[in-house]
Amino acid sequence: MRKAYDAAFQETLRKPSDPATLVAFAEIAIKTGDLEGAISALDRLLLIDADQPEVKLELGVLYFRLGSFEAARGYLDEARLSKRASPALRERATSYLKEIKRP
Repeated sequence: MRKAYDAAFQETLRKPSDPATLVAFAEIAIKTGDLEGAISALDRLLLIDADQPEVKLELGVLYFRLGSFEAARGYLDEARLSKRASPALRERATSYLKEIKRP
């Protein structure tokens, strides 16, 4: 898995604005536990197209997993409120938001 991660990272250096490359790296980074690396790649995707509710949802989930609940809330709210969000995406974002609001 480490070789795949290193290869995917090198590919992001060669193609820093290629969506498929960024998604591939983010997926491998998540599998290897590099949540910050995945966040970085997904943030770059938002620079290409800011209205990507799926990407914002994933960022919200990653920040939630890191315990950065304020950052998670921001991304989850944006994902949920996007006109491009599917009902399933809205439901998933809402379930995470409910977890954040619990005492």
